[in-house]
Amino acid sequence: QTMADDAKAREMEDAVKTTETFNQFEIKPHIVPPPEDYLPQAYGTGSFEEIGKVLEKKNDLRDQGLQMLLQMLKRPTNVIHAVKFGLVQKVGENLDSPVALECIQQFTRQMRSRTEILQKSQIFESLIDVASNGEKVCRLNAFKCLWEISQYPGLSKDRKSAVVALCIKSCSDDPEAKSKTAALELLKALITKQGVAEMGEKCVPVATSLLEHKDANVCTSACETLQYVCVSTSGKHTCIKSGSVPKLVKNLNHGCKRVRMHSSAALMEIAVTVEGKKEIVEAKGVQSLLSKLDDEDAIKNYTLQALTNMFSHESVRHQSKAVDENVQKISKLTKSPDPIVAESAKACLDKLQWEP
Repeated sequence: QTMADDAKAREMEDAVKTTETFNQFEIKPHIVPPPEDYLPQAYGTGSFEEIGKVLEKKNDLRDQGLQMLLQMLKRPTNVIHAVKFGLVQKVGENLDSPVALECIQQFTRQMRSRTEILQKSQIFESLIDVASNGEKVCRLNAFKCLWEISQYPGLSKDRKSAVVALCIKSCSDDPEAKSKTAALELLKALITKQGVAEMGEKCVPVATSLLEHKDANVCTSACETLQYVCVSTSGKHTCIKSGSVPKLVKNLNHGCKRVRMHSSAALMEIAVTVEGKKEIVEAKGVQSLLSKLDDEDAIKNYTLQALTNMFSHESVRHQSKAVDENVQKISKLTKSPDPIVAESAKACLDKLQWEP
């Protein structure tokens, strides 16, 4: 009886100490990240072991514990210690909390904790579920976690397919513009970092449908996603079949500079193929491209390269060369202070003046 009473007394004492520890930590609605030299210990004196004790959904101190852990994880060495105390798994059981998802995002940046997420738990699958069905803030945070994970090669084929399916669903069904943008950014990361261009092509129809979205960020991400899909030959054909070319041409006159830049880059890729040249001509894209030679340098560069590809088309080359203003514009750009623009202009002018 005495031993049982002593054990119960020690348990109550530990609970009181833990409560006192977390009461030191003041929760704020929007915590401003501390500067690099700010000590996380200033947020409280809680240990990883004490934090682990409160990471249960029904514990009143859970949110305080997650907030404290998030601040501690800003130090890379603390991430390693947190893994040793099994906190990756414990945090993964609380993904209904936006702060827990921010903690997972910190974990994904370290190889050891990333291994825990990918190989020793179901956290990855839970992140996909939250990104698809969670509350707005949680959905966005889950997308950030998946984006971080996608920066590192090695995802299994099944997981790649699951993420692509998530991106398609979010782009199609999620009413939030930020969620659509996050899905497109995640898809772009998969294409560039995981080598899943062929899977990315499955998203071309939905990305094409977002080229005219009223939100500039969604439109930008859609254009950029297609730009990367179009690097492959099959991606070019898929984009052409989806009807993206007329929309990309239209976006050359978009009010957002980034939309114009990625649209011109996508058209540059599409113009490599015979079929692509035909589509651009039918969409009156040559005139639109020529009008962009007065735009920002990055847009000028992609436009010049797109025109260089287009000038392989005999009638396009002759019609463009017949207008002195076109020749003068390109000639002027060969002396651009930007060396990349100047080189692109020289190649474009050579192609324009070429005769078989």
